[in-house]
Amino acid sequence: MNTIFLFEAGRSSQHWLTYLVALLLIGMGIFCGNQFNLSVGEGIYLNSPYTIGFMTGMLSLVVIFFATVYALQLLFKDQDSKFDSILFSFPLSKLTYLKGKFYAYFLQTFLSFSFLMTGFIIGQMMRTGSEMQEGFNIVHYLYPLFIFGFINSLFVCSFLFLIAFIVRKKLLVVVGGLLLYVFYMIILLFSNSPFMAGSLPQSLETQQFSALADPFGLSAYFMQARDLTAHQKNIQVVPFSGYLLFNRLLFFIISTGLLTLSLRLFSFSGTSRRKAKLLGNALTLSETNKADYSTVKPDFGWKNSFRSVLSFAKTDLTYLFKSAAVPAVSILLLFCIGMEMYAEIEKGIRLPQKYAGSGLMAATISENFHLLGLLISVYFLNDVYWRSSSSGFSLIENSTYLSKHRLTGHFISISFLLFFFTGILIIQGIIFQAAYQYFHIDWNAYIGVFIFNTFPLILFSGLILLINDRIPNKFIALGVSILAVFIVSGPLSGKLIPYPLFRIFSDFKGTYSEFNGYGIYEKAFLKRLLFGTGIISILWMLNNIIKIKKVPLLASGFSIILLISGIFAGVLFMKGYIPKNEDQAILSSAAYEKNYRKYEKLPQPDITDIATEIKLYPSKNAYQIVGKYILKNQTNQPINKVLINFNKDLKLESAVIKCGTEISKINNHITEVSLQKPLQPGKTASLDFTLSYQWFAVNGHQSFNAIIENGSFMRISRYYPTIGYQKDNEIQDEKQRTQFNLGKLAELKKAEASEVQKRDFINLTMMISTEKKQTAIGTGDLVRKWSQAGRNYFKYKADQIPFRFAVSSAEYKIKSVNYKGISINIFYHQKHFENVNHLLENAKLTLDYCLQNFGTYPFKTINFAEISSFTRGFAATAYPSAVFMPEDMVFHANILADKKQDVINELAGHELSHLWWGSSQIDPDDREGSVMLTETLAMYTEMMLYKKMHDKEKMMERITVHQQIYDNEKGLSENIPIYKATGDVPHISYSKGAAAMVQLSNLIGEDKVNLALKNFLNNNQYPKKPGSLDLINEFYNVAPDISTRKQIDRLFKTTENIRFTSGSKTASVKAKSKESGNSF
Repeated sequence: MNTIFLFEAGRSSQHWLTYLVALLLIGMGIFCGNQFNLSVGEGIYLNSPYTIGFMTGMLSLVVIFFATVYALQLLFKDQDSKFDSILFSFPLSKLTYLKGKFYAYFLQTFLSFSFLMTGFIIGQMMRTGSEMQEGFNIVHYLYPLFIFGFINSLFVCSFLFLIAFIVRKKLLVVVGGLLLYVFYMIILLFSNSPFMAGSLPQSLETQQFSALADPFGLSAYFMQARDLTAHQKNIQVVPFSGYLLFNRLLFFIISTGLLTLSLRLFSFSGTSRRKAKLLGNALTLSETNKADYSTVKPDFGWKNSFRSVLSFAKTDLTYLFKSAAVPAVSILLLFCIGMEMYAEIEKGIRLPQKYAGSGLMAATISENFHLLGLLISVYFLNDVYWRSSSSGFSLIENSTYLSKHRLTGHFISISFLLFFFTGILIIQGIIFQAAYQYFHIDWNAYIGVFIFNTFPLILFSGLILLINDRIPNKFIALGVSILAVFIVSGPLSGKLIPYPLFRIFSDFKGTYSEFNGYGIYEKAFLKRLLFGTGIISILWMLNNIIKIKKVPLLASGFSIILLISGIFAGVLFMKGYIPKNEDQAILSSAAYEKNYRKYEKLPQPDITDIATEIKLYPSKNAYQIVGKYILKNQTNQPINKVLINFNKDLKLESAVIKCGTEISKINNHITEVSLQKPLQPGKTASLDFTLSYQWFAVNGHQSFNAIIENGSFMRISRYYPTIGYQKDNEIQDEKQRTQFNLGKLAELKKAEASEVQKRDFINLTMMISTEKKQTAIGTGDLVRKWSQAGRNYFKYKADQIPFRFAVSSAEYKIKSVNYKGISINIFYHQKHFENVNHLLENAKLTLDYCLQNFGTYPFKTINFAEISSFTRGFAATAYPSAVFMPEDMVFHANILADKKQDVINELAGHELSHLWWGSSQIDPDDREGSVMLTETLAMYTEMMLYKKMHDKEKMMERITVHQQIYDNEKGLSENIPIYKATGDVPHISYSKGAAAMVQLSNLIGEDKVNLALKNFLNNNQYPKKPGSLDLINEFYNVAPDISTRKQIDRLFKTTENIRFTSGSKTASVKAKSKESGNSF
């Protein structure tokens, strides 16, 4: 057995810290296994073999941090103790020495990860809930521990081992570790990772390259698993073959090559030569100055104290900037953030290039710099703080009076360094803007990078300096500092520190809007930073008192003033805070179902008319709703009780229900109203109510209820009162339902269920008032607008529409055109003019196609309104007469870029066709397959219009993109036929649905498909609630023969792949990639 290895292993096993670290890692693993809820797909359990492998691969990222810390401690131990200068005199071969060192280093790293995974297994075994499946199989954990834990540990250790023994610079070992992390995350962007779903979809070629090049194997894991069904992912491990096998073998061989290279390049004499060179330089500089010595009167005043602080800072910065570390870290940061910027601009095969605005660049920096900045700060501070101790100079330094200012000097130097890194990233963002020819620079966006990243990093540096100052061991201080990264400021801080005021080191993951900037988050963040500054200053004061054994009055007074100011700012920051209580929410849902489920079978009135006034106060992030419902008993039974539900997010200011002469006041958000005189069939009652809403930065805003200073959007009908039992309030988790004795959750109505008719459309009169300079867009046709008392008023009206309406408000530029008696209006931000004319032309094209093939347009106007990026979750959404489009999605995209993806054509075709398919003229029944009547038909219209604008070959290229999306998603949920698809599987209703409808047009012709759709509209209008089988029956009616009907069934009623039969043009699309296939 190797003596070096035995010595290192024996030393570690006898140290108490080894066992403490092992216990901490097991504890962290238990927390991860018990608390992490990273679902990879609908119907895939958290303890399925697939998810276990995915989580093990993600957790293997920490191997980089283990290996980096252990390298600094273990691999540089001989160098730190100066023992390396005499190693050559021992009877050791290079092979024996390096083997011993590597075995100890690798074993320590791999065992650390194994302890973490042991805790993860325990944590998962402690979990309960419907997301966990029964049974335990240790193989499901050992298999990914080998393919990810063992091989990734081997690769990382061999890479850092090479740097440590060839370059022999600690800083470059840290840079190497960071480089691996950056490379890992960049590869993950292009890997079809569920963790990086925002980057999807990527082309098949990109995914294949990622699968080969990913040093950590996750991309290969996803690639190998892409054809497995959700059921297979729940019961079997991902096969160790194909891309996964090749990737793991490749990096095993690379690891072996790195170790061989280390052996060839290492030399015992390399250190001795450097020592001799340094000694020679020292002798040259040691000439004696024979001038007379004179005494100097010491001056310890504030000026010299200030100079000493600057001297310490200057010494640190000279050391850092003259070393290779700062340039290396700068290049690393520029590469990492640059790749992220590129990925944000170039959005893959589905979406076109984004314009490289300052907001996009700044948001990308903020999203990615923070964690890297934390790790950089931890190492640089550990290095500069302990540098004098490592060199032995601290004995002299600490004997001087002004050495007490050393900590402040370190703080200034790291602050300067963080400003430097932030500055070069901002310059890089501006260069990207210039490269993409988007020259408008918004300095407010870039200032946010300092507020949301640099200042929290500086505060965190203050804490790290205290950790290094109080812990007497360099490597223990480094380990505690890294632990602090994850506990108080990293990804886990939200769970470990639930009270938002105390997350003073956290960053901001929000967006920047050209409508609204950072909104109220900017000022709120500054308030929390001031609170954090007060806390850190008090900690520094206490540390100083402990060190010098007395209370410095001036510094202490300043710290106390900062703390008082911080507390005041913290109180303002917490204004309006509403703590989240998931347990209470579950209890409320259970009580609601138990108390009110009886109303599911009791007759309830329907809302037939709504007259409402919505008062918007964007500058206060608030609005008020005043509304009146007309409630009509459309059943054949008298109604004795009415269940009225108000949304708990809104304040109920007043509510009154009137039934004849009877008036009942409502005070609670959920109220049973008992009527003294029953509401007879055909009779009406009224409900008058006043509601208000205001949000605060501490709670965050709701994406679909975003009342902001400029660019507001609210799906406001969601927040209006509802009548009767609301199934949406039911608990979905089956185990929780059993716990509360609620019985089984009612299944969604089958597609084959009997026909339904229900009169639940409304007549809507909506008056919206907003602040001066803003325009409010509502639902329906605008019938009047005026200004009064510094506010703008808009009145909208719509008859016989589903209970679904929305509102936006912003300072808009407007472009309008009257086309065939229909007013087309585009409301947009003044800087986002690039696609306005193209959208107008495509709106005309869509109207022509839909009017000709499907029937009349039900309104006098169509409004396209751009909204702030504070609203997320869709590229565009259609309401009766209005389409709302977030600024950061497809409306403001560079459709003239290299791939020429005309998403404006898709937006107009898809969203405007919803005025025929689902937003107005039909209202599908809530059953399986309802989305086929809305999204699938809108996708068909979108594809036909794309073909009309760009030709069939271009359309088939878009179908190929949708095939890629479908292939990426199909293994993450149960595969079901299109006619049974729900909103939970958009890859079926959108992507596969688009392909099925295009193939249907190939089978029977576009004209016959359109005839069937027109007949479907005419035969299924309100009050009928159609289902997907009604649509398929219309397809049967225009099918020429039984064989074609069977093919229609194959398209919509089975899960078979879709094969196109349209001839040469389609065949050319098929041939583009054998692996992507020519089928769905």
